[in-house]
Amino acid sequence: MNIVDGDKVECSRCDELISLDDANVLGKANNRSYAKPLCDECLQNVGVPEGYELERDVSYLKQT
Repeated sequence: MNIVDGDKVECSRCDELISLDDANVLGKANNRSYAKPLCDECLQNVGVPEGYELERDVSYLKQT
């Protein structure tokens, strides 16, 4: 997951640039290095598949 301008991330599905405050991150329960950021619209389309975890607050990743 690449952070852009210190506080934005690109949706891994539609490539929209979204704020870390609004981003949702899908991760695999058994692989902590796997993280796919999704915008709200893509999250509604994809949902949270079995074996994945959803993290809604990733604002701690902001870089100053």
